[in-house]
Amino acid sequence: MPLVGGKILLKDAIKKQYAIPAFGIVNLEGAKAAIEAAEELNAPIILQTTEGGINYAGHEELAAIAIACAKKAKVPVAIHLDHGRDIKYHKKSLELGYTSLMIDGSVLSLNENIKITNQVKKLIKNDNITLEAELGIIGGKEDDIEEEADNFTKVEDAVKFIDNTDIDMLAIACGTSHGFYHKEPKINFALIKEITTKTKKPLVLHGGTDVPLEQITKAVEAGIRKANFDSELKKAIICGILEYMYQNPDAFDLRKIFRKGIDQAKEVAKSKIKAVGAVNKNWLK
Repeated sequence: MPLVGGKILLKDAIKKQYAIPAFGIVNLEGAKAAIEAAEELNAPIILQTTEGGINYAGHEELAAIAIACAKKAKVPVAIHLDHGRDIKYHKKSLELGYTSLMIDGSVLSLNENIKITNQVKKLIKNDNITLEAELGIIGGKEDDIEEEADNFTKVEDAVKFIDNTDIDMLAIACGTSHGFYHKEPKINFALIKEITTKTKKPLVLHGGTDVPLEQITKAVEAGIRKANFDSELKKAIICGILEYMYQNPDAFDLRKIFRKGIDQAKEVAKSKIKAVGAVNKNWLK
């Protein structure tokens, strides 16, 4: 039961004006950290996988981990394909039971982005599955793809895009980038408000790693209804493992070693859940 459609999560976030925290995963440890954090704070979440993560772990394998964890969770969990650029990943994700998709045509022209978004939209037969798209280039590194940040998403482009696709949620370029920052980001809150007002659609914040938590909260207040976090959790897992190995150089029990990584990533996830206002938004209880 806790594996839910993206639209069910999104509807509640819109109604109660918070953002769904979405955590990128590539293995069991990432999934466990995110769900344990969500359960401790009684919050709905999204587990999401990218093409790169899928290529590393295997689509069936990663889907099985995410879906099994979601079904056992005490909170609502959706499974999302993040930054899917190739339609074959969307088709396979739907076959495997994903409940949310993101088509990333952000490097294409506006008209080509609209075209490929509508192609993916036609694949979705279940009304509870959400479709997200991206407009404008959000800089930084996502998987093995590195993009230079472009100008902010143009309001008129966002309006045209929504008018021609009617997707469920839109990721915009508003001052964040993927990965860690060399200097503190400055989110354009006014742009978030304006695009929200003009399109009447919930917006998605990509590049949430390393952004000051108060900026995350202000972005939610401006209209963000899904916020992505990835690199920071992965690094926390690594740091936890390294710390344990430094303290226990002869250790070989992977259960104890990985547990330290999960615990550190869980604390990072909890800080993000609090920042987006999702604490105690578990509507299953």
